[in-house]
Amino acid sequence: MKLPRENSTPWLQLRPTPETPQMRMFCFPHAGGGSTVYYPWNRSLPPFVQVCPIVLPGRENRVSEPSIDDFSMLLASITRHLRPWLDLPFVVFGHSMGALLAFEWVRELRRNHCPMPGWLFLSGRCAPQTPPISSPLHNKPDEEFLSELNERYRGIPDEVLSNPELLEFYLPILRADIGVIESYRYQEQEPLSIPITVFAGADDTSISWNEIMDWKLHTSARFQTQILPGGHFYPHNSLLQAMSKTLLELPLIGV
Repeated sequence: MKLPRENSTPWLQLRPTPETPQMRMFCFPHAGGGSTVYYPWNRSLPPFVQVCPIVLPGRENRVSEPSIDDFSMLLASITRHLRPWLDLPFVVFGHSMGALLAFEWVRELRRNHCPMPGWLFLSGRCAPQTPPISSPLHNKPDEEFLSELNERYRGIPDEVLSNPELLEFYLPILRADIGVIESYRYQEQEPLSIPITVFAGADDTSISWNEIMDWKLHTSARFQTQILPGGHFYPHNSLLQAMSKTLLELPLIGV
């Protein structure tokens, strides 16, 4: 397979590595999030791992593009545009909405007979078969939408809520991403044959222990869970340490 040129797709922000990359880590954002949260990760992960944050339409360097609010449409676009970057061994990480996208992307890779990741890291998200426990949010009036969203996840920064101009910019992105989540329809398939690790914050009230453990049904390989200090948006130090340990032990790296 021909090696892709760096930064030749708007869907990825490939981060520099101290060494020649031997593995990629594709990172899917949470609802309303972007790629920048993953930029510092290359300083904490093994130096042969290239961090590859996914950039969704409507934000960051893609702010002029319309956001996508449909799960199937977004997944199809991600699959089409990321396929050339599967030339190296890779792992996948996703948090919250990103965990759902990451999981379904890996299943889509399997359906299309593409290379498969060596590990799937999921964070802050109940298993996909979990039925919704609340009414849809994305079409509610602004004040109600923001209030309920913040109550569920405690994730909207105060500087956004208190700044009308910033909120006006941020709101359509949030609505689109919540639309992505609410348009998702789980379909039962055979379990994946790759290991899965699920992380969650100890104080995350949006997810229960049973909903975390239900991810075990989606792999016939190794399954792990790790509860980290913090809420839905917990600090990443312990997360990066745990993932680094796993990456260093993966046999496909060749180091």
